[in-house]
Amino acid sequence: MRPSFNFRPAALCGLALAGLSLVPLLGPLPAAAAPAAGTEKAFKACTTDNTDAAVQLKLCDAAIASGAFKGQKLAMALTFRGTARARQKDFTHALADFDAALRLGPETAQIHYFRGSALVALDDFDRALAAYDKAIDLAPNSNLLYRARSAVHSKRKDRAREIADLTSAIGLAPRPYVEYTLRGYAYQQSGERDKAIADYKKALEISPDYHLARESLGQIGAATPEALQLPPGKCGEADVSDQERAAACAAVIESGKLTGAPRAIAYCNLGYSLHELGQFDRIIEISTRAISLDPDSACAYLNRGRAWFYKKGLDQAIADYTQTIKLDSRFHEAYANRGTAYHERRDFKQAVENYNAAIAIDATIPMYFSDRGNSRMRMGDDNGAIADLTHAIELDPAYASAYARRGWAFLGIEDYNRAGADFAKALELAPGDPHARAGRAQVYDHLKKPEQAAADPADPSALSFGKFRQMVQQPSTGAPAQ
Repeated sequence: MRPSFNFRPAALCGLALAGLSLVPLLGPLPAAAAPAAGTEKAFKACTTDNTDAAVQLKLCDAAIASGAFKGQKLAMALTFRGTARARQKDFTHALADFDAALRLGPETAQIHYFRGSALVALDDFDRALAAYDKAIDLAPNSNLLYRARSAVHSKRKDRAREIADLTSAIGLAPRPYVEYTLRGYAYQQSGERDKAIADYKKALEISPDYHLARESLGQIGAATPEALQLPPGKCGEADVSDQERAAACAAVIESGKLTGAPRAIAYCNLGYSLHELGQFDRIIEISTRAISLDPDSACAYLNRGRAWFYKKGLDQAIADYTQTIKLDSRFHEAYANRGTAYHERRDFKQAVENYNAAIAIDATIPMYFSDRGNSRMRMGDDNGAIADLTHAIELDPAYASAYARRGWAFLGIEDYNRAGADFAKALELAPGDPHARAGRAQVYDHLKKPEQAAADPADPSALSFGKFRQMVQQPSTGAPAQ
């Protein structure tokens, strides 16, 4: 499966189309009667990045329906409404909004890009290519536009054009490790194994902890370049204790003998082990030092973000997870961790969106479905939560907390028999689990069994489901990075 270039219209400026911005859509606006304050407020909220899709759609609808905006301002409102619709997977109406914005002018690379992305989602690849062609004509120095067009060529199995676009993107990107990885995959699919290996290795030279390139090398049966590996020792071994690994990584770092990629990997593995040891202040210290040596170390930001999370510094954690994602858009652990931080802030919609992103990259990890189900339950979507938690249990039938969470979701729809069965299963797998005990007490209470309820005291603190999953290795397959 080709590493994907996801259409994420949630943050328009965050798309980072090199040299592009939506701001020029406003341009020097013609003089006109000032719209009512409430209408202007709706327009500003409509055209603000990172707004919740449903809310943004409602605000854009109000601004457009008011008739107070014409020309470029109306085009901008239509563009943002289109992206809100795309986020809700309503690509047909999103496309209509982008077309309407183009008719109003000015013609911009951004709108053609959005049109192309909507057309890809609708499997209309011929028109998508035409849209991307126009976008590139208007912004020929954007590596991301070439990357987007290459994905369409990939879907059509036109490897020659896919490789040509990725070659253009490599020449334009400041640090083209993603582009090299994508081109490596294209070469791999074309049967050009040596060229694929060379591209994967080039990606790792630029970003040593880019785990997708590492995984791709492993899948093709090639070793990570020796210059990117740690020297032999416990810092890079899987079957050692966290104390041993932490001590070994600290020693090899302090020796001053490591530089470049091996040094970055040693810092990463040290951070992973320190998480298991609960040394969060030290993680922040060593990760900050690692970032000062290599500002593009995604795992250093991830480690520091998780340490901030445990210290209740949610804003700092979210900022570090966001930087991790900017450096490595396929780092699914970062999306999941950011989702958990948003959950703790009780921003459950943002939490679900982040879990969606993590699952889109790797749908084999039961915790992602369990955590998304937990956030959905907090939003009042008990049936959606049950579906997610059932899938988590299918992936891991011994997942005790998923049974406990699903029990609470069954309580939410007043299905006391299935709730009781889930709490019993959770307690069978994890005797004494306070979440399951508290839930079973409520089942007994509803079933008018006071004696049994008294045996399972409902501890209110147990109902928060705030326990953060512990995933300390990178890549997610288990072994420390080599």
